[in-house]
Amino acid sequence: MSLTLLHTADVHLGTRFPSLGEYASQRGKDFLETFSKIVHIALEKKVDALLIAGDLFDSPHPSPTVFGRVKAEFEKLMAAHIPIVLIPGTHDNIMASDNIFRHPFFEHTLLFKDPILKEPKTLSIRGNSLYLYGMAYHPDVGSVTLPAQYLKNLKRREDLPPGVHVGLLHGSLAGSPDWKIYAKDFPFQLEDLAALNLDYCALGHYHNRMVYHHNGKIIASYPGTPEGKRFREAGPRTVHLLEFDEKNALTLTPVAVNTKTLIEKEIDLFTLPPDISLTKELMSMGGDHILARIILKGVTEDVLDIEKLHADLAPYFAYLEVVDETSLLQSQWLQRLEKENTIRGFFVRKMKEKIDALHTPEEQEIYRTAFKEILSEFQKRA
Repeated sequence: MSLTLLHTADVHLGTRFPSLGEYASQRGKDFLETFSKIVHIALEKKVDALLIAGDLFDSPHPSPTVFGRVKAEFEKLMAAHIPIVLIPGTHDNIMASDNIFRHPFFEHTLLFKDPILKEPKTLSIRGNSLYLYGMAYHPDVGSVTLPAQYLKNLKRREDLPPGVHVGLLHGSLAGSPDWKIYAKDFPFQLEDLAALNLDYCALGHYHNRMVYHHNGKIIASYPGTPEGKRFREAGPRTVHLLEFDEKNALTLTPVAVNTKTLIEKEIDLFTLPPDISLTKELMSMGGDHILARIILKGVTEDVLDIEKLHADLAPYFAYLEVVDETSLLQSQWLQRLEKENTIRGFFVRKMKEKIDALHTPEEQEIYRTAFKEILSEFQKRA
């Protein structure tokens, strides 16, 4: 049987972004726009089903605006007879008695709303069968001793007629370099997935893309967030297009969908070529689709005017943060100040002694920041 599916997860519609200031509202709209792109791809590719492996929403109680947008987009899929298969995740979990998945609209989807699967759901596609296995995330089953007991319910039913067997699971596969695994996040091993003997498992929860193989075949993947939620979710964000041939062999193709692109870059000013200005270097990274966090490091001879730097560069980005982590403590200029037989020299010596005597990095950072602000005033009067 030939079969095409689209796999996404961790869409996090309704996320709030207080740290983004004036851009926060627009960022929420970016997420909705990306969700619309996912639906457009499903329609354009004429997929046989859309799989959403948890955290469609950022909470169990999305706003009417967010739910209205989802409903409108899902209705496009329904009109095209494309089934919507989804599971609740950690953020939009089923703990609350009035969680969004109790809305009557979701009766028109293939929703796995229980943490224990009794029987797979079956779709008949062009006379062939697609068997779907899924479980709703529930924190009560997320402990280091319980996942295996619940996972076994997703195991392939060998007594069923021929078809493609696909699972949906929201949890933490051990070995990710990006995420610390907590017991409440439903941890499991690659061997646990392989033991399910499914043709593919659509995973959700990790926010960066990963694909897993067993015995030379793809058995599962995380597509990652389709729109970066945090700056460490940088670069292109994807959904996974899954194509099964007549022998159930799988081809997985990542498809970029993000509306905006996040970048986080550290720049060591000490290594910046002398013929390149910092402003021009940062400007070259810009674009009206770029949200950037630039972290400046290294030893400098001048106190940076971060406010002016940001004002000069902000028009070249959709959103920009400039973080000053440079140090003046080893600069030649500060060494000269330290040797002065003046009140300024006395102050510099005492502040350096104070910073060296502090016991925690947090305290040192507070004093360094204050020291830098005072040194800025010194520099203005130099």
